[in-house]
Amino acid sequence: MRYLRITIKDTLGFWDDYLESYMFNEDQGKSFTSWYRLPDAWVADGALTPEAREAVYRYWYGENWRLGNGDGSQFIVLATDEHELTPDEVARRAWETSGETCLAAGEDGQITKVDANQLLLNDRSIPKPQQ
Repeated sequence: MRYLRITIKDTLGFWDDYLESYMFNEDQGKSFTSWYRLPDAWVADGALTPEAREAVYRYWYGENWRLGNGDGSQFIVLATDEHELTPDEVARRAWETSGETCLAAGEDGQITKVDANQLLLNDRSIPKPQQ
């Protein structure tokens, strides 16, 4: 299992018939951070694989999010910051006091929300935090 802190910055864009594209104001972007427990195969070189990143986006924005919303809007992801937690960071369990959402992905690819105290699996390889 791998543990990541992911911050997504997004905004809402609206379709412009003349430009044939979604228009958006980057200054109106909002950021949110979530904590994840993911299968090893979802992470390569400390970052999400493209397929895993798309699964995270589908969780937040809906299965067909790239097709836009019924009102002519679409969520536009401006940036994604992915940080794979070190064993010491995992042992410190910062997500338990952050108040941010915790999510776990199963081997089947399904992402589900979990309580902060359930994010960490019983993994004996994780050391106790250093003082």
